[in-house]
Amino acid sequence: MAIEIAVPKLGLTMEEAVLVAWKAAPGARVRKDDIVLVLETDKVTFEMPSPGEGLLHPLVPPGSRIAVGQVVGYLAADAAELARLAAEHPAAAAAAEPAAAGLPAAATEAPPAAPGPAPGRVKASPAARAIARAHGIELSGVSGSGPGGRIVRADVLAALERPRPSAAAPAAPAAPATLLTVLEDIPITGVRRAIFRNMQASLATQAQITLHTEASAEALLRLRQRRKEAGAPVSYNAVFVQAIARALRRHPRLNASVEGDRIRVWREIHVGVAMDFGGGLFVPKVRHADAKTLAEIEDELRRLTEAGRAGRLTLDEMSLGTFTLTNLGAWGVDRFTPIVNPPESAILGVGRIEEKAVAAGGEVRVEARVALSLTFDHRIIDGAAGAAFLQTVSRFVAEPALML
Repeated sequence: MAIEIAVPKLGLTMEEAVLVAWKAAPGARVRKDDIVLVLETDKVTFEMPSPGEGLLHPLVPPGSRIAVGQVVGYLAADAAELARLAAEHPAAAAAAEPAAAGLPAAATEAPPAAPGPAPGRVKASPAARAIARAHGIELSGVSGSGPGGRIVRADVLAALERPRPSAAAPAAPAAPATLLTVLEDIPITGVRRAIFRNMQASLATQAQITLHTEASAEALLRLRQRRKEAGAPVSYNAVFVQAIARALRRHPRLNASVEGDRIRVWREIHVGVAMDFGGGLFVPKVRHADAKTLAEIEDELRRLTEAGRAGRLTLDEMSLGTFTLTNLGAWGVDRFTPIVNPPESAILGVGRIEEKAVAAGGEVRVEARVALSLTFDHRIIDGAAGAAFLQTVSRFVAEPALML
């Protein structure tokens, strides 16, 4: 009996996705858990494993927007069942991408190859055409690495990485409009579209205010050095996540969201950490951060970072956070004004650690200091409450032993 290939629900809020590419050709035999297709939501790209073993009969072409639960293809048990599926469920121009590395080549039962393109027409896979269309890429300017010079998905992705040439400027501008020529057109799609929506919603729906302070980083530096020497290194972000989580225990009003005419203060503490993997901003969550040790937080951050770099973050790992940390210290930023990640109500920004002259007890000494910036929704969090939370975080950063 044929096995259905249906779109899984990758996150609690997911309703649809784009089928980016099939990872095996029509008729190819795939094994259970082989990567059979690639899905893209506004936030993540997901390589979907095969639900079983069989001969692939794709129904939906790459580039199609599909709903959760929709059947996009089948796995046939043998050639006879494949032929029956082809008759009962004709593929909608769903010629798939050639099998990716690590997947078996098409089985002997595979149907004959489709006829070549008409003279003068650019040879390209459906996935390549879908991506090129979405990003405004002219396929005539892309070199194909597939059989017979066929343009495949990887070729279009490589073209996207290259700067697009600007239009030649006219020798003598005839009108003000010609004073500007386009260097690059960047479509507002995928992750960038999600960032657009979130940032606009954040500032449009909240009354945001930012408080700035500094904390001593001497104990933080010593802690990291001791952990490194002991063979159990921890990142700065792990310490900041722990400080935030412990502070939220004492100041639960900052662990809240507005829903309609109610302020909902959450029992769980899920701290998101803003990360950039080169394709946009992602905020994976450290779940129940207040109940985790520093080592457990570090392990979770390492796992989430590896998943993000590999494009394997799930929507559940990036959804339903209660507070966010954003750290720009590695980029040499002293202090900044972070924007709340809705529907959360607060975010902590961390700047770089730098040595400063500090006066105390009638003496001046050089001390490592770190800038902390707390932005919060002033509609539901009073200034004094925000200041008290920031003071607690500063104390935990200055004396990490207080968090034990």
